[in-house]
Amino acid sequence: MVKRVEIRVPRLLAGLGVAVYLYALLGATATLFYELHHLTGIGFIYYGYSVFKAASFYFGEWHYQWLVCLLAGLSVALPWWRYLRSKLGGHS
Repeated sequence: MVKRVEIRVPRLLAGLGVAVYLYALLGATATLFYELHHLTGIGFIYYGYSVFKAASFYFGEWHYQWLVCLLAGLSVALPWWRYLRSKLGGHS
Protein backbone atom coordinates (compact mmCIF):
# COMPACT_ATOMS: atom_id res chain seq x y z
CA MET A 1 0.00 0.00 0.00
CA VAL A 2 1.36 3.41 -0.98
CA LYS A 3 1.34 6.08 1.71
CA ARG A 4 0.23 9.52 0.69
CA VAL A 5 2.81 12.23 1.29
CA GLU A 6 1.54 15.22 3.21
CA ILE A 7 2.95 18.61 2.40
CA ARG A 8 2.27 20.87 5.34
CA VAL A 9 1.47 24.54 4.87
CA PRO A 10 4.28 25.83 7.14
CA ARG A 11 6.88 23.86 5.17
CA LEU A 12 5.42 25.14 1.91
CA LEU A 13 5.57 28.72 3.19
CA ALA A 14 9.14 28.21 4.40
CA GLY A 15 10.14 26.92 0.96
CA LEU A 16 8.47 29.87 -0.70
CA GLY A 17 10.25 32.18 1.73
CA VAL A 18 13.65 30.68 0.90
CA ALA A 19 13.02 31.02 -2.84
CA VAL A 20 11.85 34.63 -2.55
CA TYR A 21 14.74 35.52 -0.24
CA LEU A 22 17.33 34.15 -2.64
CA TYR A 23 15.66 35.78 -5.63
CA ALA A 24 14.91 39.24 -4.27
CA LEU A 25 16.22 39.91 -0.78
CA LEU A 26 19.98 39.34 -0.83
CA GLY A 27 20.50 43.02 -1.69
CA ALA A 28 18.23 44.10 1.15
CA THR A 29 20.26 41.95 3.55
CA ALA A 30 23.41 43.70 2.35
CA THR A 31 21.78 47.05 3.06
CA LEU A 32 20.87 45.91 6.57
CA PHE A 33 24.47 44.91 7.26
CA TYR A 34 25.65 48.26 5.87
CA GLU A 35 23.30 50.24 8.09
CA LEU A 36 24.12 48.07 11.11
CA HIS A 37 27.82 48.71 10.53
CA HIS A 38 27.31 52.47 10.51
CA LEU A 39 24.93 52.33 13.46
CA THR A 40 27.21 50.29 15.71
CA GLY A 41 30.66 51.10 14.34
CA ILE A 42 31.68 47.44 14.62
CA GLY A 43 34.17 46.78 11.86
CA PHE A 44 33.63 43.10 11.08
CA ILE A 45 29.94 43.70 10.29
CA TYR A 46 31.13 45.43 7.12
CA TYR A 47 32.40 42.04 5.90
CA GLY A 48 28.82 40.76 6.09
CA TYR A 49 27.79 43.67 3.91
CA SER A 50 30.54 42.87 1.41
CA VAL A 51 29.60 39.19 1.21
CA PHE A 52 25.88 39.82 0.73
CA LYS A 53 26.50 42.64 -1.74
CA ALA A 54 28.74 40.44 -3.88
CA ALA A 55 26.33 37.50 -3.60
CA SER A 56 23.44 39.74 -4.59
CA PHE A 57 25.24 41.07 -7.64
CA TYR A 58 26.74 37.85 -8.98
CA PHE A 59 23.76 35.63 -8.12
CA GLY A 60 21.45 38.18 -9.75
CA GLU A 61 23.49 38.11 -12.96
CA TRP A 62 23.64 34.31 -13.13
CA HIS A 63 21.43 32.78 -15.82
CA TYR A 64 20.37 29.88 -13.60
CA GLN A 65 19.26 32.03 -10.66
CA TRP A 66 15.60 31.10 -11.08
CA LEU A 67 16.43 27.38 -11.17
CA VAL A 68 18.52 27.51 -8.00
CA CYS A 69 15.79 29.50 -6.23
CA LEU A 70 13.19 26.96 -7.30
CA LEU A 71 15.30 23.96 -6.24
CA ALA A 72 16.20 25.54 -2.90
CA GLY A 73 12.55 26.28 -2.21
CA LEU A 74 11.52 22.75 -3.15
CA SER A 75 14.26 21.23 -1.03
CA VAL A 76 12.85 23.05 2.00
CA ALA A 77 9.16 22.54 1.18
CA LEU A 78 9.07 18.86 0.30
CA PRO A 79 9.52 16.11 2.91
CA TRP A 80 12.56 14.44 1.36
CA TRP A 81 13.61 12.66 4.55
CA ARG A 82 10.47 10.48 4.54
CA TYR A 83 11.14 9.36 0.99
CA LEU A 84 14.79 8.65 1.73
CA ARG A 85 13.96 6.80 4.93
CA SER A 86 11.44 4.60 3.15
CA LYS A 87 13.93 3.81 0.36
CA LEU A 88 16.77 3.07 2.77
CA GLY A 89 14.63 0.71 4.82
CA GLY A 90 14.01 2.91 7.83
CA HIS A 91 10.71 3.55 9.53
CA SER A 92 8.49 6.27 8.17
